[in-house]
Formats: sequence, structure tokens, C-alpha cells
Amino acid sequence: MQGSHALTAAQLRIFKNHIEKIKQEPKLKTVFIASMATLFWVFSFVLFNKGLSFFFEIPVIGPALMDEAIYIFFAVLFIMLTLSSIVVCYTTFYRPKELEFLFSKPINHKVIFLYRFIQSSIFSSWAFLFLGLPFFIVYASIKTAPFWFYLALPFYFAVFVLLPTALSSIIILTAVRFVSYRRIKHFLFTAAAAGVIFLYWYYHSHLSASVLPRVDIGYFFETFLSHLKILKHPFFPGYWMAKSVIGAGTGNASEAAVYFTGFFATSLVAMQANWLLAENGFYRGWLATKSGSNKKTHPPEKGILNRILLILTILPRPAAALVIKDIKIFIRDFSQWSQFMIYIAILGIYIFNLRNIPMSQGNPYWMLIVTFLNLSATALVLAGFTVRFLYPLISLEGAKIWILGLAPVTFRGIILQKFATNLIVIVFVSEFLMISTNFMLRTSTMLFYTSCGLAFLISTGLVGLSVGLGSIYPNFKEDNPSKIVSGFGGTLNFVTALVYVLLLILLFALPTFNYEIRQSLTKGMYYLLISCAWIIAVVMSAATGILPLIIGCRKLERGDF
Repeated sequence: MQGSHALTAAQLRIFKNHIEKIKQEPKLKTVFIASMATLFWVFSFVLFNKGLSFFFEIPVIGPALMDEAIYIFFAVLFIMLTLSSIVVCYTTFYRPKELEFLFSKPINHKVIFLYRFIQSSIFSSWAFLFLGLPFFIVYASIKTAPFWFYLALPFYFAVFVLLPTALSSIIILTAVRFVSYRRIKHFLFTAAAAGVIFLYWYYHSHLSASVLPRVDIGYFFETFLSHLKILKHPFFPGYWMAKSVIGAGTGNASEAAVYFTGFFATSLVAMQANWLLAENGFYRGWLATKSGSNKKTHPPEKGILNRILLILTILPRPAAALVIKDIKIFIRDFSQWSQFMIYIAILGIYIFNLRNIPMSQGNPYWMLIVTFLNLSATALVLAGFTVRFLYPLISLEGAKIWILGLAPVTFRGIILQKFATNLIVIVFVSEFLMISTNFMLRTSTMLFYTSCGLAFLISTGLVGLSVGLGSIYPNFKEDNPSKIVSGFGGTLNFVTALVYVLLLILLFALPTFNYEIRQSLTKGMYYLLISCAWIIAVVMSAATGILPLIIGCRKLERGDF
């Protein structure tokens, strides 16, 4: 098809140039990044092995629970990939500046669409590919899966990310084609709100009434598993992939092939629908996004948002101007606030359901597991949040970064402003999560203050890491946040953040479990180890949060803008 060869050749040259740039990087940096990635994968293997082995070794119901974990994994992941792909497809299909260049060339519009579709698939699923590999390898080793299971893993990854992106693309192509571009945000927001209301209604009518009357673990698991039947509906694609993986794990090749073929065939049908929609709708939709706007503009002293932001005038004028600019850009960018709402929704669902975890049975082992899992979940959500939203901040200044260089502010002031502003928000969110969830879990006073203190340190380290690395590896030529995060610096930020969080939590989890559960430590030794853990945690957080900021300041100050 016309233009496909040229686009493929261009992408190959771009990929080759990226490889050459990596080869030109200092050896020490390459070794450091490789070591961090290896360390993260080792931790992932250990954690997944511990978790899945815990379920598998439960008498009688262990293997069934492990299979239920696979159903949950694919169901939640399918939904999350679809939601993420909706936002990514919208920004990747219509926002990039290179589209104007591509449409001006003798390239078939469907080829351009396919090119952007492949990019959307990669941008929305790279984290799943990175985290999913150790999960499946551990699952296969515990289930003693046949050798061909490992050979099939690349096909499982490739096909599974295809259908969520294809469904999301159909939604976006249809919405942009038949809904006014200026109203598309309201349309998607209304659809998301309707979904939240439906889930809230379903929870209260079917789940809450049967889970809450009793709090023992046996009844909780029995009721919980009974309600997972919704994830096994024959028409739900996540169930097909889970069934195929479970069949492959047990060596049932025929069952694995049948369900995999069904998922793959559905993906091809969805791709064919995309192909037909792209023929008549992709270019017209792009033209619609370029139409003039009739949106009212308000002077600084009028408008609801402007009036709210007047409170920031208490700050020094340069700092206030930068903060107001960042807030307005965030609100006007659909890809930013829509994914922000997804994160908020995830946190809301998490907090709302945390009160249903049985905690009153008096089992200290269970109490500690849930408390540290709560801390881990909160920290990992914060890690993803900071990587997604804070790392692109400097890069989103774009080609106009030279204007800031001429303004009466220094790059050091700009970076510190972004660090301080976002640190206030992240600390507020993290402490709210830890305080509310600790009250729900009824944790001990020691664990309460430990988790709240760790939340503060983790927030500081993650914000400094993301803003700092975003300053060290800026990409001023790209205006798509998803693409910026998917680059070299974003991947380094993601891996480093996860390793940092895991190390920090293990510093406190290991001595606490040895003292409370195994009772292998004396009280004096336990307090000594916890004191050392606090010292190490403070040093780690300072190094993780401050060093990237210092290097990022120097990098921008020496830049030629």
C-alpha cells in the first residue's frame, strides 16, 4: 500500500539511531541501567514466586485459587488496558504535529492510521510487557508447564494487547467522527461517569450485602470467589485469554489453542472494523480537530478557574505565573486529566473496598500481610502516578523552552517550583491514603506511624526522581506524554522507582515479620534494626530525590536553547 514502505524504512532508521545513541552513552550509565533493570526483575521474580506459591500451597483449594488469580489478572488488565488505550489512541491519532506532515505526503490515510495504531499499542502496554514476563514465568514454573508454554509467551503478549487497543480505537474513531470535537471530552467523561455509577450500583446490589455480614477469612474467600463468576462470562475476552493460559500451564494444548484462536479471531474482526472506519473517518476526524474554536477566553480577573487561581498570588510573581501555567495546561490537556481521573478512580475503588477485608479474626500474620500490602499498593500507585504525570513536565515545555530561558527565572527555580508544587500534592494524596486505610485496617500505633512516615519519604523520593530524570532526559520535540514516558528516560524512571519502593518496604517488612511472627529477634535487636532502617531510608530517599534534581538543573543550565 502506498507509503507503507517509506514509513517502515523511516521507523527502522529511527530505531537504528536510538540504538546508536545508546551505544554512545557512558558505559557507567549503561551498566547502572542494566543493573537496575536486572535487580527489578529479580525482585519481581521473588515477589511473584512468594505470592503465587502462597496461594498454590493452601491445602485443597490452593491450585484453584491460583487459577482464580489468573482470571482476576487478565480481567483487570483487559479493562485497564482498554481505558488506557482510549486516552492514548485519542492523543496519538490526533494530537501529534507530524500528522500534518504525513497527510501532506502521498501516503494512504489507512497506512498512517495503522502506523499510529501500532504506536498506540506500544505506548499503552509497554509496562504490561515489562511486568508480565516475570509473572508468567513464575506461574509456569509453579504449575510445571510444558516447554512450549514458554515459546508461546511472545504470542500471548502480542495478541493480548491488540484487542484492547482495537476496541479503544473503534470508540475514538466513531466518537471523533460523529461527535463534535469540542464535545468529545464531555462525551467520554459522561461515558466514564455512567460506568462508575453502574459499578457502584452492582457492588451495592450484589457484592456488599453478601460480603459484609461475616468477617472470617474462609467465608470471605468463599463469597469472593463466587462473585468472580462475572469475570468468567463466555463473552468476556479476558476470560478467553485466561482460559488459554491456564490450559497451556497444565499442558492442555487443545484447550489453549481453542481459546487463543477465539481471542485472536476477535482481534482480527476488531482490526477489520478499524480498517473500515479509518478509510472514511480518520482523515475527516483529524480535520475536525483542526477546526476553529468558539470557546470563550476570560481575562485574568474573570472566569471560575482564574478566580480560584488568584489565591496563588501570595507566591512570588515568577513562581505564581509558572504554577498557574502548569495548572491551566493540565486542565486543557485531555490526555493528562483523563488519565489522572483513572488513577483517582482506582484509588477510590481501592479505599472503598478495603473495609471489606476481614481483619477482626485476630491473626497477627494476616494483619501484617494486609498492612504491608496496603503500603506496597499505595507506593506502587504513587510510583506509576509520578512517572506518568511528573516525568513529562519539563519535556512538555516543548520548543518554547527558550522563552523560559529569557524569563526572569532560572532553570533551577523552574525545577524547584515543579518539585515543590507537585510534592505538596503527592504528599497530601499519600498521607490521606495511608491515614484513611490504616484506620480501616485498625493497624497498631507502631505500624500506623511507620507507614505514614514511609509514605512521606517515598513521596519525596518519587517526586524528585521523576522531575529530576525528566530534566536530565528531556524530549522537547514530542508533545505526547505517553510517548515521552515510553522513551529511554521514562523507562529508567519507571524501573528505578519500582526498585526504590521495593527496597524501602523490604527494609521495614523483614525485621517486622521476623520479630512479630517468627519471633527470631529480641525487642532490643528489633528496635535497633528499625532505627537503622529509618537512617537508610532517609539516605536512600535523599539520594533518589535530590541527586536527579541537581543533575537535571546542571543539564538545563548548560543547554543551548
